[in-house]
Amino acid sequence: MAPGMQSMEQLNYVSSVQIKEQVRIVEALTAALGQEIEMANKYQILDSKTGQEIFFAVEQTDCLTMQLKQCCPDCAAWNVDLLYQQTPAFKLERNWTLTCCCFNRPVLYVKDLQGVPIGEVEDPCTCCNLVFHAKDHQGSDLVTIDGGCCQLGLCCPCPCGPCAEVKFEIQDPSGRQIGEIIKRLSCCKWMIQDDVDNYHIEFGEVGHPAAKLMVMAVAIFMDFKYFSTSSRDDNGGIIGEVLDSD
Repeated sequence: MAPGMQSMEQLNYVSSVQIKEQVRIVEALTAALGQEIEMANKYQILDSKTGQEIFFAVEQTDCLTMQLKQCCPDCAAWNVDLLYQQTPAFKLERNWTLTCCCFNRPVLYVKDLQGVPIGEVEDPCTCCNLVFHAKDHQGSDLVTIDGGCCQLGLCCPCPCGPCAEVKFEIQDPSGRQIGEIIKRLSCCKWMIQDDVDNYHIEFGEVGHPAAKLMVMAVAIFMDFKYFSTSSRDDNGGIIGEVLDSD
C-alpha cells in the first residue's frame, strides 16, 4: 500500500494531534544577533493520545527563496514534504504570487506524490482577523479556521499566562464550531529545546481523513505566515503582521 493511503488509513483513528516545530539553532542565533537567516522548517506531527509519529514535515524550499520570505512573505514560494514512516507521502506547495493587500491572495495546494490534488487552503483578506478556508479537490468548502482578532496572544505574545496561547475555531461550512487548533507561543523559542511552536489540534467532528490532512496543512500554513519568523514579535505581535499583509 502506498504511504499516502497508509497514512490516510491511520488518520481514520486519530482524534487529535500535536504539531511540534523543530529547533533551528542557526536561525535562532542569527535572530538574536539582529540579522535572521531563514532555515528550513521541520515539524513532527504526533498522535496526541499515543505519542506515535504520524508525519514528519520537511521544508524543501531553496536557500535563496527562504531568505526572500523575510522581505516578501506574502509573495514568496515554499514547499513542504510530508513523510510517513520516513517515506514521502504528500506535498504542500505554495507558489509564487504577486500579492498586494486583497489582490491575488496566496493559496496552499495539497497533493499526493503523483501530483493529484487533494485540496487547497486559501488565505483571504480579512483585515485584522486570522482566517483560512480549506477546500477539497473540487473547490468545495471543507472547513474554515477562524482565530478572530481579540486575543491577548495575538496582540502581545509572550510565553506565559493568557498571552501564551492563540485559539482557532475549526468551523463547518455553516459556521458551526466542530473542532479547535491551539497555538502555544514562545517569544524566546531558541532557548527552549522542547515544546517549540506547538500546535494542538482537536479534530472534533472532522471525521474524513482528507479533511484532517487539510486542517494540519492549515496549521503549517499559518505557522509559515505568522509565527515562524522571530523578528515579527517586535512588530506589534501577530496583529501587526496581519495589518502589514492585509
